[in-house]
Amino acid sequence: MNFPRIGMRNIKTSTSVFLCLLLFELFNRENALMACVAAVICMQNTIVDSFRKGTERIIGTIIGGIAGALVLFIISTFGRENILIFIIPIGIIILIEICVSFGLKNSVVICCVVYLGLLTSREHEGGYILYTINRILDTSVGIVIALLVNKYMNIPTDDIKYKLKISKEPDKDDAVKDILNENNNDETNMKDI
Repeated sequence: MNFPRIGMRNIKTSTSVFLCLLLFELFNRENALMACVAAVICMQNTIVDSFRKGTERIIGTIIGGIAGALVLFIISTFGRENILIFIIPIGIIILIEICVSFGLKNSVVICCVVYLGLLTSREHEGGYILYTINRILDTSVGIVIALLVNKYMNIPTDDIKYKLKISKEPDKDDAVKDILNENNNDETNMKDI
């Protein structure tokens, strides 16, 4: 029976989620959902891609947070929470158009996730402004964790390649080549995840 191989991006993503959960537990902070979602969305094949995605996600988080806070301000000022069912979809249309207009297509998903997270939650402990700031902070924590994991959690391929060049024993060469092939397959397969 052949078990599917778990790729490095998969391991990095699950490690990022674990670290988000652990950090929230250590700081006795509730609701790690936004951090975990951001970590999953932000994890990419390389640190450069993750950094670019992370930057785009933070911008999207801020836009979605500001939009959500604005809607919550309007709703709390006029006391018309029953119209949220109509305002939320209109807001999604507007947010997508804003992101696309500013060339932030990759920010659309997290922008809408933060916006929806703010507006579909019925309880805003400490008021909607503090709630919005906390959700932006939570999302940013997930992004930073994903960036750090992607940067520092690597298979040392340079060491393996060096050993391949200096190895004189055929068995060791084959073993090293197998490891290199597995690593290259992981990198190829990561693009599909």
